[in-house]
Amino acid sequence: MSLRIEVLSGLGGKAPAAILVEAKGKRLLLDAGGALHPGQSNEWAAGLDVDAVLITHDHIDHIGGVTALPGELPLYCTSPVAAALPPGRDWRPLPERGECRIAGIPVTTGQAGHSLGGVWLHLGVAGGVFYSGDACLESLLLPFDEPPPARVALLDASYGIYDVPQAQCREAIARRLSEPRVLPVPASGRALEMALWLDTLAPRLGITWDLDSVCRKGLEALLELPRSLRRVGGDAAIRQLLDAPRPTSPSLWLVADRDDDPHDWPAHRLLHTGYLTPRRQRQRVAGEVDWQRWNVHLRLSHLRALVRQLGARQVVPLFTTDVREVNELLMTPSGLMMATEGSDAAG
Repeated sequence: MSLRIEVLSGLGGKAPAAILVEAKGKRLLLDAGGALHPGQSNEWAAGLDVDAVLITHDHIDHIGGVTALPGELPLYCTSPVAAALPPGRDWRPLPERGECRIAGIPVTTGQAGHSLGGVWLHLGVAGGVFYSGDACLESLLLPFDEPPPARVALLDASYGIYDVPQAQCREAIARRLSEPRVLPVPASGRALEMALWLDTLAPRLGITWDLDSVCRKGLEALLELPRSLRRVGGDAAIRQLLDAPRPTSPSLWLVADRDDDPHDWPAHRLLHTGYLTPRRQRQRVAGEVDWQRWNVHLRLSHLRALVRQLGARQVVPLFTTDVREVNELLMTPSGLMMATEGSDAAG
């Protein structure tokens, strides 16, 4: 069977995700990402001709380009992700964990461990094509499901050759919470687990903290999902957090990221834990904001384990500048990694 894969956007650095897969005479678009900051190109959608689009999760660099697609184009996503679509946009259900057929192509989905309702995709063509979307094996709340074997693996390599365990990230962040802080985070992603971690940590550090209404709604939405879509053991802690009275003037805020600037929080200092836009990179260099990573993507040792598990013979590292280094480190006796071009890694 002939198989053609074209990464329209997402090769080399943190950029909108858009991958075209052509098989069985059909063309599927995997993700429809939008620009993360002003000036970033979003030209991948120009003149696009596909049979359907599949969205892995609701972060802007994977769903923000939907507005550039024809409204009649069949779009598939999970129910939680559909809430982030443009108002009135038609969509068709994608299982959060299961199998279906889209344009005649077998599609398997599983939990990706990165965000609320986020999934990986496996296409049952040409020995299997696996697309991780954004994925993480270290979430405290969100599971990562084992995918079926795949000859081709399109992998979230946002962190490049970085391989620091999440426990060390948490310790480093905790050391920075001695002064008033604001942590802007994706409400459907790391906000969920950071909230539970802070609720346990804050009493030990003797600090008060709160979360905004958007992050709170994210936790409420997580509890509304089937229990099998959450890691075991977190429900009671989430309910306790949501039911507890909140302080009136907390020293620490966990807030949905609205492109916050230092002047928005004159009594607190911003601590970013993920991707930094060019403007935020300049702010960090100038000493106006701080940064310490909280893992939400696959780190190197997890990429290596996933490649072995898939039995992949061709791997495309996405969203990273460390393409050559990642390819060399992911080499396995069973196959040859696919050479690609590179650019910036994500936070």
